[in-house]
Amino acid sequence: MASVDHTVWQQDDVDPAGVEQAMRALERERFLRREQALPARALNLVTVVEAAYAGEIARRLEATGANAPSRSILLRVDPGRTRLAARVTLAGDGTSAMHELVTFDIGRRHLDRLESIVDPVVMTDVPTLLWSPHQIDGALDALLPLAQTVMLDSSDAGDPAEGLDAALALQERHDVSIVDLSWLRTLPWRQRLASAFAEPHRRGRLDDVREVEVRHQPGSAAAAWLLLGWLADRLGWRPAAEPGVALDARGGRVALRPVEADAGVTGLAGATVRGTDGASFALDRNPGGLRGRDRPAPGDAEQERSWTIMGASRGEAGVLSAGLRRTLVPDDGYRAALAGARRLLTEPA
Repeated sequence: MASVDHTVWQQDDVDPAGVEQAMRALERERFLRREQALPARALNLVTVVEAAYAGEIARRLEATGANAPSRSILLRVDPGRTRLAARVTLAGDGTSAMHELVTFDIGRRHLDRLESIVDPVVMTDVPTLLWSPHQIDGALDALLPLAQTVMLDSSDAGDPAEGLDAALALQERHDVSIVDLSWLRTLPWRQRLASAFAEPHRRGRLDDVREVEVRHQPGSAAAAWLLLGWLADRLGWRPAAEPGVALDARGGRVALRPVEADAGVTGLAGATVRGTDGASFALDRNPGGLRGRDRPAPGDAEQERSWTIMGASRGEAGVLSAGLRRTLVPDDGYRAALAGARRLLTEPA
């Protein structure tokens, strides 16, 4: 494997314009030293974190590997800091485009001028993704003028209604796209559920669904409700007068059951769709992927089947990688699923 070559610059008590000048000087130096070491130009990622947890966030980003942003701008907030410090690292192995990491150490007093700090070092000709995993007050609003997309995790709020409300409010206040990590954790489940009913002779079973149980890790209820919101949007369900119940297109009752279960990882543990005749289809986490189980109705001549769907689980590194890639593609149904989930949670018919 080719070794990674780094070029580093850092300075305390610096201004943003000085950081931009230093970056240009580093790029010139690397170009003169190695002509093929050109900077990548695909995505800015601006991340605002509490300084005490910056290492954890940096490790999560490093785990994305080849999906790492072209230019990462990391703002580490230390409440006691009064002066701005910066570090710039250009890294490449000589065989591919180099990636850039710009780290600012800032204090609370700098939060009201974050835009002026970040603006000089953002590449203006590529998309910008904004992420504030610790939900630092004022950080998102200050930086939104520079971004086209915001990455969040609706499960961070603890209460699913609060997390979904925050995502909805962000969409209503600002003209930005949302990348929700809770939504991305449902992707393998959505794909497998859709494929399970894709064949023409099985599609009719969707009209007779009477219960959907979604098992989720404690703290990941938002992901369960997003999956239910997606089903409601695709199948034309609407809220019923009682909590935890939807009405299908013909007015039939569909019980919605988010259930806590220890999945061992953030996200979903399983999902079961049951029909009026007692037939069911279930997905559960399994080593190496997901386990599918199809149970016929009582008295049906068909036999129960089970199988393993290999490679369905991507882990948190895979979820974050998907979040970075999602910035570059259109909405994949999240808005409709989010609105549907919120209605199911609170709006009686």
